[in-house]
Amino acid sequence: MPKAKLNKTANYIIKILIIFLSFGFIGYRLCYKEDIAGLYNSFVMIGSEPYAIVILVSVVLLMLCNWSVESLKWQYLVGKIEQVSFRRSFMAVWAGLTIGSFTPYRTGEYFGRAFILTKANRWEGVFITITGSLGQLLATLLFGSIAGFWFLFSLQNGFAAGNLNMGYIIVGAASLMAIVVFILYFKISFIKTFFRKLIPARFERFRAHFDVYSYFSLQELLIAFLFSSFRYVIFTMQFYILMRLCGIDIPLVDGVMIVSCIFLTMSAIPSFALSEIGVRGSVSILLLEMYFENLSQHPTGLASDAVLASFFIWFINLIIPALIGVVFVFRLKFFRN
Repeated sequence: MPKAKLNKTANYIIKILIIFLSFGFIGYRLCYKEDIAGLYNSFVMIGSEPYAIVILVSVVLLMLCNWSVESLKWQYLVGKIEQVSFRRSFMAVWAGLTIGSFTPYRTGEYFGRAFILTKANRWEGVFITITGSLGQLLATLLFGSIAGFWFLFSLQNGFAAGNLNMGYIIVGAASLMAIVVFILYFKISFIKTFFRKLIPARFERFRAHFDVYSYFSLQELLIAFLFSSFRYVIFTMQFYILMRLCGIDIPLVDGVMIVSCIFLTMSAIPSFALSEIGVRGSVSILLLEMYFENLSQHPTGLASDAVLASFFIWFINLIIPALIGVVFVFRLKFFRN
């Protein structure tokens, strides 16, 4: 069989496999792991509230804004090795979400995006994508650590000193990690030096791909970080809006603090993208119960409201894009002629 035809067949098989795994995992999570009937009933109740549909549509529009900003960031970064239009960058991001849906820590996103490139080396595309993700992690750790200390300082009533001390240790460790990531991100060329020393010289052809980490200036990395920070603001506000919609009565400032702590905790827990709802829901319940206990308040239905808000943010920001991204998977080329 000619090589071109073989590559075309292999591309097709991989695409079908990715789609099968994506839909299979999504179906498994929705049908066997989550209380779909209960969530549906809660959704119907919320839908009857005034302006609920308008609010949900607004959150969906923010989701589109969120991934559009990510597409702009990736287009900006990957421009170092290949000029990519916003349209192609957008397709790459959404196809990456589909592939990342069934991989731990959504690592499939890195490789999924790289396969949209037509000329540049795919490994360099992966490394550049990792650079963008490192900037996003920095935003999560930085803002989350500030919120974590703020949250602990606000806890005054009914909490043992030992519990608070453990909280300070955890948030302190996150702050140290933020410092490490900050240095690593803005001194990204260190990664090139590290891997050049780690990988034997006989693999020089592969080692050369790490030179991509020396392509970015401090100003360019700062611009990419600003993109990441803007994304952080968007999905933080999404979560807060959904908490209010689901009946969690919490002021804006305190809500942003809690949401930032949730994202900080999520960044430290390995999970599949499509299994985050359980982890996010548990963390949300824990932090919200601590918050209201400190105020000597015990809202009814807090746990179910927190889980529902977590479901909405999970479904809108990950499931919908992962399903739509299936269409863009067919634009990827896993083998070149």
